[in-house]
Amino acid sequence: VPLDIKMHNEEKDFSFEGLPEWVPQAAAVAKLWREGTPYVPCPIEEPARLQDAKPLAPWKKLKPKELKEMSKQNLPGCMFGLPFPKTCGEMKSEEFGPEWLTKAFHAAGTLAKDNRVVALHRAKELDVAGFDAAGGAAMKMFLTVEYERQDPGLHTELFCKYPYLYEEYPTSRSEVSAYNDVDGPEINCAMRLVHLFPFPTAKFYFCDVCRETTNWILITETIPFGKRGKVENGKIVEKIEYKPYQILPVCGKYQDWLLPDPAEFYCCLFRTMGRLAAWDKVGRYASFLGNADKWDEATYLQMTRFGRASSTTKLKEMTQQTIGKMLDTGIDYLTNVVNRLVPEHMKDKAVLNKIKEELVEMSPYFQDMSNYFQMSNTDYTAAMHANLQADNAYFWRNEYGDLACGVLDWGGFARMPFAMNFMGCLSGADPEVMAAHEEGIIQCFIDEYYRCGGPKISLEEMLMRYRLSYITFVYDSTQWIERDIYKQMPKSEIATLTGVLDDRFQAAFRVRCRTMTVINSFTYYHARGYFKRIFDEWSWGRGMYYLTEYK
Repeated sequence: VPLDIKMHNEEKDFSFEGLPEWVPQAAAVAKLWREGTPYVPCPIEEPARLQDAKPLAPWKKLKPKELKEMSKQNLPGCMFGLPFPKTCGEMKSEEFGPEWLTKAFHAAGTLAKDNRVVALHRAKELDVAGFDAAGGAAMKMFLTVEYERQDPGLHTELFCKYPYLYEEYPTSRSEVSAYNDVDGPEINCAMRLVHLFPFPTAKFYFCDVCRETTNWILITETIPFGKRGKVENGKIVEKIEYKPYQILPVCGKYQDWLLPDPAEFYCCLFRTMGRLAAWDKVGRYASFLGNADKWDEATYLQMTRFGRASSTTKLKEMTQQTIGKMLDTGIDYLTNVVNRLVPEHMKDKAVLNKIKEELVEMSPYFQDMSNYFQMSNTDYTAAMHANLQADNAYFWRNEYGDLACGVLDWGGFARMPFAMNFMGCLSGADPEVMAAHEEGIIQCFIDEYYRCGGPKISLEEMLMRYRLSYITFVYDSTQWIERDIYKQMPKSEIATLTGVLDDRFQAAFRVRCRTMTVINSFTYYHARGYFKRIFDEWSWGRGMYYLTEYK
């Protein structure tokens, strides 16, 4: 049944006239949620661009030297066949500018053929460092354009995302372009899927990727984030009133202290993830992802367990030694490098050594509990956003004061176990928030997943799967110390940081994110105190069928 979209809420005597075009639909969706009524998809007309664009070309793995040389070129994209700018300066140049934007928007079907972009008034690159750094996976810029004929459905404030220049950021560029295909799926998703989602996302204008160079570009509307109140000593001290459906201020990654009530925002994110997953279960994304598989644990074990290779005791010992060394790096980081950022009780060597001992003991089975087992029941897997933290969403309150959100940044969108994606969202949450609200947050996902068409799943089972994944997550957090943190900032300088609110720490986006992941994961593991027991109970029971055999 199509949504009952109205332009006026009689109950609240609230009009949607003059508000953005997504608001009436968001209000209709919120009404279903308040009533507990199912929200399932209806057929929708395909955008014309899906007929006009060529398929995404296969990814090409480039060696560092090849990536350095090829990425300097402006070659045509594989879907629309247009060359495209790779820097803010090029966007403003005569080679591109308004004429190129017109061609791009015509090709993508987002601008009528009898209309054109007549001026590019602004092309401003966003900061890659600083308190308000705009993420860590790509460069971004704002565009202000003027059309020959303005239309209510056209945005003049646009947002452009594109990869780092290899010459300036070789490590960051290699991570997203050289090791695996991170860029292609995000571009393909933006092109072919965003109109199918059960929530708003930034309106699409153009995208393309060149496989020969690994260069890509994505242009959407700019989300008009509200003004943040004045911040002092980690708290917002200036209260600003926001109107219904006004986009709330942006919250950076690992900056939950900017949120008035972090748990409320995580509940909102988890309801949104539940809705996204549910619509996969009713076939909404089949044209993009194919038909979903379906099996239970018994069927899964029949399919996978027979002939599963055993391993050797020697490899088990080597795994434990490697994990132990990595955890030693993490312990050294917590106690000797970022010790001023770490809670006092988490500097206790006895506490940290106990965590290490437990993780080393469980480490031969990390893949079993976080990968093999997590795929055992398709009720607990679906299409998911890979990293839905608060910085990848935009929030508003409706006329009832209820919080809702739209979603951004679709890199890594795929079918995967829920527990993996919960990590991508909750890794930025403060341990105190998680200790108080973990079950309630996950229950929000379960309820919305069921209401919007997914199967009814168990909170107890979901928590167990999530907690088994968390065990490996603690170890995984330490691998980025040598691989990334020390490459972004010298160890000697990190050791001089005075606290989480140190300007240098907040300004160093990747250092901040990686470091807080280590601190949060170790702190939460210790605070809960039950992870080893959960593993033992699982491995002695139903988990025994998933454990690698060592001989």
